[in-house]
Amino acid sequence: MRFRLLVVLAVLLVGVVPASAVPASAAQQEQAQCSFPYSATDATGANVTVEEEPQRVVALQASTAQIMWEIGAKDKVVGMPVRSYTAYLDGSKERTDVLTDGGMAVDVEQVVKLDPDLVVAPGSIADEQIQQIRDAGIPVYKFASDTSIESIYRQIERVGRLTGECEGAERTVSDMRDRVQLIEGAVEGEERPRVLYTFYGYTAGNGTFIDSVITAAGGQNVAAEAGIQGYAQISEEQVVKQDPEWIVTPNDAPLPNGTAYESTTAFRKNQTVTVNASLMNQAGPRVVQPMTKLAKTFHPEAVEEALASADAANGTNGTDDSAGTNGTDGTNGTNASADATDGNGSGGTGGSGPGFGVAAAVVALVGAALLTLRRT
Repeated sequence: MRFRLLVVLAVLLVGVVPASAVPASAAQQEQAQCSFPYSATDATGANVTVEEEPQRVVALQASTAQIMWEIGAKDKVVGMPVRSYTAYLDGSKERTDVLTDGGMAVDVEQVVKLDPDLVVAPGSIADEQIQQIRDAGIPVYKFASDTSIESIYRQIERVGRLTGECEGAERTVSDMRDRVQLIEGAVEGEERPRVLYTFYGYTAGNGTFIDSVITAAGGQNVAAEAGIQGYAQISEEQVVKQDPEWIVTPNDAPLPNGTAYESTTAFRKNQTVTVNASLMNQAGPRVVQPMTKLAKTFHPEAVEEALASADAANGTNGTDDSAGTNGTDGTNGTNASADATDGNGSGGTGGSGPGFGVAAAVVALVGAALLTLRRT
């Protein structure tokens, strides 16, 4: 108990520097480092140059839009996926949708028509489409797929640098790190329950940021233990063998059924939890919210103590893990609509890595290759 409290206090104190101790030139140095023109090599191997600070940005993925909102750059976004899974972003419906009618591909003509200064693309977008946009004289920076919480930090920092929002990006990453370190410190030494994250027969294995989220929350991802790579199907045999103690589902997918699942410890003990699909599946800053919820589910006493200590140290009254949400937790078999998003009751029906929300059943049929487009 005492060790855990010390860990929490250490997390809170690390990096706290009185404003008076910061040299006056620090802000100037940061501004100089965030100047333009700026060049960086993207996932296609291209050297992408942004000549001036962008004022019109197109985000081809939901998580990039989320990042733009969090770092204080939402007013620069002119185009993005305008779908149910981005409705939690205040003002997103006022942007131009850059996906085709079916939402399964990028509308290149619409992107070009928006005349953006910069387009930010996920790893799931075909290089041919990236080149079509570049041929129109528009700089496009393509990210690789996110494989961990650390990779999300790097993406936030790079988006901030590309868009001239370095300070907001640094603040966002710092806030994320604080929460992740707080949770990791709270669950350190606790016994890790076996956890399966599943949607329409698919799961998140090794090399996914969702695996990293489950681990940070104090769980043991059975899909990774089973040797599953990326987003892939999990067989009933694997489910039986791994015998998860907790089954986690996004709130746009039903609980799995069948004899294999009914035989698990999770079902026998009524231990299922529903998380917000948009927040869990989008590789963005708000992934710490479902991470916190999972940690509180797996290790309630340890995490509640850590959060209470953090609140006391910060002088706050209670911790809001849903960041303005009005949903209820779907834990212990209640399967409620967990973590409704951003106070708008949208409930988040989509996200990043694993799929396209309402169309997730279709995505499952067409294969795991499409599972990254709409929620990343």
